Amino acid sequence: MVEIEHPDLKGKVALVTGSTSGGMGRSTAFTLAKHGAAIVLNYGTNRSDTVADKEAEAVRATIESMGRQVLLIKADTRKPAEVSMMVKKVMERFGRIDILVNNAGGGWNPESLTDTPFEQLQNVIEAEVYGALNCIRECLPVMRANDWGRIVNLGVFGAGHWAAENFGPIEYALGKGARALLTRHLALKERKYNITVNLINPGPGHTAHFESIQEAVSAMEHSQLWGKRKQATPQDIAEAVLFLCSEQARFITGSHIAFSIE
Repeated sequence: MVEIEHPDLKGKVALVTGSTSGGMGRSTAFTLAKHGAAIVLNYGTNRSDTVADKEAEAVRATIESMGRQVLLIKADTRKPAEVSMMVKKVMERFGRIDILVNNAGGGWNPESLTDTPFEQLQNVIEAEVYGALNCIRECLPVMRANDWGRIVNLGVFGAGHWAAENFGPIEYALGKGARALLTRHLALKERKYNITVNLINPGPGHTAHFESIQEAVSAMEHSQLWGKRKQATPQDIAEAVLFLCSEQARFITGSHIAFSIE
């Protein structure tokens, strides 16, 4: 019988954007922490500061209870200065960044293009495109210097035409499509530095938030039970991120991993 080797991320530092309000980001942070990584939690201001701050502190406390180091930073990834500040704080605390998970993205808007205010279009595209670019731009020099890095971008199922037809908002589809192209471009450029860049298209799983931290932790600890569902959960996506961040995936780069929609 072949024994499956579990990923070991001890000594690694992972920055996960948009990782405190639930969904894929939170489950990814928990899962990477479970397998040994120190975690940098990032959140912006999608909701009221009071609610966001309370949620963020609860996620931080949960990771600390796992016995892992954790740094919590509020920063809007759309703003270069705030991302630069965030990376500076990470370097001051840990001295390295090994893993970047670009999960933070734009808000959902079901309206048609003609009914969507320009500010909505701009905000979502900035979050999806510039948010990821800002984080990658700041983290790459650190990863290059260490000759090791893992970048995982979160997209949407079929992040181009399929997203436009089935997920409605054009600004959302444009942003996710840009992440797909960015992934392929960077994968070619950064391979010589032992940095892999991959995209996960989670399908509807990214909207299936666990209601509580307790439910998210339970799903992580008993992940095989969640496989009976017909739809991917945030934990399924988190485990795909974990694999891409491991040594087992060291030769996988430029890939687009798509989760099924049923």
